Amino acid sequence: MVTEGKDTQTEQKRLVALKDYKVLDTPAEQEFDELTQLASQICGTPISLITLIDEHRQWFKSKLGISLPETPRSVSFCEYAIKENEIFEITDATKDERFKHNPLVTNSPKIRFYAGSQLVTANGHNLGTLCVIDTIPRRLTMEQKYALKVLAKQVITNFELRQKQKQLELEKKQLQKANEKLDQFVHMVSHDLKEPIMNMQAVSEWILEDLNERDYANLGSNLSLMQERISAMGKIVNGLLEYSMTNVKDLPKQETDIGQLVQQILKEQEKAKDFTVSITDAMPTLFTEKILIQQVLTNLISNAIKYHDTGHGNLSIGFEQADHMYAFYVQDDGPGIAPEHHQRIFGLYERLLRDTSRSKGTGIGLATVKKIVEEKGGKVWVNSELGQGARFSFTWPK
Repeated sequence: MVTEGKDTQTEQKRLVALKDYKVLDTPAEQEFDELTQLASQICGTPISLITLIDEHRQWFKSKLGISLPETPRSVSFCEYAIKENEIFEITDATKDERFKHNPLVTNSPKIRFYAGSQLVTANGHNLGTLCVIDTIPRRLTMEQKYALKVLAKQVITNFELRQKQKQLELEKKQLQKANEKLDQFVHMVSHDLKEPIMNMQAVSEWILEDLNERDYANLGSNLSLMQERISAMGKIVNGLLEYSMTNVKDLPKQETDIGQLVQQILKEQEKAKDFTVSITDAMPTLFTEKILIQQVLTNLISNAIKYHDTGHGNLSIGFEQADHMYAFYVQDDGPGIAPEHHQRIFGLYERLLRDTSRSKGTGIGLATVKKIVEEKGGKVWVNSELGQGARFSFTWPK
């Protein structure tokens, strides 16, 4: 029983190794066909195969002299060959008790001679064979056996090169994604820090004016305001860094009062004082990644103010409940957005330039919103018509 269990484990590991190469059921490839051709020429046989043995079949990666793509494992000669460590040779199958009633012997292709050299991985797993077959009895010379072994090693070498090439291609794609993420992060930082920096610049000018006029009455309050702006910018920087370097699922969660968060965001928006803002009563408190939902709400509120055509108007911020999600919204009475642009505006670097727009954006904010919301399993959309304002909505898990 112990031996049987060990054999089962060995077979399972062998099958795992086979599947790791991802060769099964792939198209014919020249480098493998050349090896079967060479094996046939060296050994003087009309048939040569590169076979791989999975759970139920022997599949031919390369074949010469037969048209079958595979045969059942139960009738394969290679089933026996992979259990050996040296070339498995049958000189006359009609005289071998294991094979004389085999349908591949009694019927086409009427195998008489078989010799298979195992395809052995670096970990010692026999995946299949490079085999040569004839319809007449024969025996390989020592030189032919040596050549068959060398060619079998070359098959495995090609498998490994193929595997490494695919790994390199995967790493290349991952690197491209990482570079795209880095590029996006750089633009996110420049976008989200622009307004706080402009606000600090304005406060510093006020302080300089007061100092030049020796008017110190507002110096304390302006310095406090400057400190608040610096603190707010520091939080944004830390949040962006944390978000860019960490997966969403790994970010810390905390109790977040959305009503208080909205009030905080409005307080940090210099031009929010020019708008009448309505906030739904009893906004929910979520146990979530505060920095993420803060980024989403900040971008939507900032855009509603920044792109308003008159510079003053009405904002409405609220939520609706669904089964497992909250649907938050930021609504304005600005110039609106034509329906044909509703999807486009969420693309990275996309922006709509309107004569009535008082500020030109970089096209990063809504792309940031979309990325964050979708990584949280939600969705974001806009309802708007030209001249009728816009309502941006997004869902967030409860």
